[in-house]
Amino acid sequence: MRLARLAVALAWVAVAAFAASPKSARAQCAQQHMQNYTGTGDGICPCFVAGERAGAVFTLPASEYPVEILKVGIAWGSQFGGTGTSIEDAIHIYAAGLPNPGAPIFSLVGPVMTDGVINEFNLEPIPGEITIASGAFTVALEFNNANAGDIFAPSVLYDSGCQSGKNVIFAIPGGWTNACTAGVPGDWLIYVKYRSLKVTGQATPARTVFTNPPLSQTSCDTVYVVNAGCDDLVIDGISGCGNAPFSVDTTLTAHTVAPGSSTPILVCVTPTGTGMDSCLVTVTSNASNDPLIFRVVVDATTAAGAATLDGFAIVGVVPNPFNPSTSVRFTLPEALPVTAEIWSVTGARVRTLARGAPFAAGEHALPWDGRNTDGERVASGVYLIRVSTPLGKRVARMVLVQ
Repeated sequence: MRLARLAVALAWVAVAAFAASPKSARAQCAQQHMQNYTGTGDGICPCFVAGERAGAVFTLPASEYPVEILKVGIAWGSQFGGTGTSIEDAIHIYAAGLPNPGAPIFSLVGPVMTDGVINEFNLEPIPGEITIASGAFTVALEFNNANAGDIFAPSVLYDSGCQSGKNVIFAIPGGWTNACTAGVPGDWLIYVKYRSLKVTGQATPARTVFTNPPLSQTSCDTVYVVNAGCDDLVIDGISGCGNAPFSVDTTLTAHTVAPGSSTPILVCVTPTGTGMDSCLVTVTSNASNDPLIFRVVVDATTAAGAATLDGFAIVGVVPNPFNPSTSVRFTLPEALPVTAEIWSVTGARVRTLARGAPFAAGEHALPWDGRNTDGERVASGVYLIRVSTPLGKRVARMVLVQ
């Protein structure tokens, strides 16, 4: 591109945004907009030959990378308007900025440019993702039709102030250069629409405490790995809390968690004596805040005395694992109303075996046939039985195998 071509009278045209229906691949990950230009007005630069390019360099906030490019907008116009449409060579996206963006990572061949509007191109339906991992990237239009010196020809528009390093041209001869130092008086009117692909995980609760659980019985609770990011969270491994009195059950833990979703990890304790102990569970994944760590605490400092004094305990689930049915055995020190419920580890109530029913003192057994409230057989997996009385609640784990 020869600098003499820039000595062209400026023309000002109204730029109308082309409306496009937004399409979000993942509902919680909002589409965002970044434009290269900051000034007002739009000048025309009929100063290119076929094969030359005009482009904008974008740098997004570091906290948003990696990102997927969804749409590209390029303002196109002529001095007098009315030139209709023209087919240009390509729109290129590069994973770098100046001094040389390198080879394109994506090219949209044959874009149709309409005079007098910002032409927006929806790239999202195209197979695969146009992904920028970090740092600057460049969006450039390659010309198919020469417009140098033709004041009637359409071209890329620019505003009233050129930001150095954010505007580029590819000249023949000469290659890539800063458009501002080459004489372009404004920013190219180019924008991108994108969404973050950043993966952020959470382990909730971050601390699970079992206070005075029944001795020699297994008590369980659920910790959820939550995907609070904008792309799939992929769990690579779960480690820790593998020694008595702790255990971790990952039977129902999914290894891929969609944005806005969660997956359960069942943590259990089987104390055999009094005292306090704790351990850490580490979840490794592709999350930007990897690893996710949560703590499990057992506080059985008075568990033995409590069990002896109140005489209320779950003494066993027999058989366990089971198929198709099992029985939950529990003891009462006196006649008490009892509520017994089956729960999934995801927190859904599966079946109520007893609700405030009167039971005499002594040992009792409640059968469960592996069916839910609607009489349907439930899937294989880990379930919790919770027995509640005025003396408190007791929880035990059982495993249904098909």
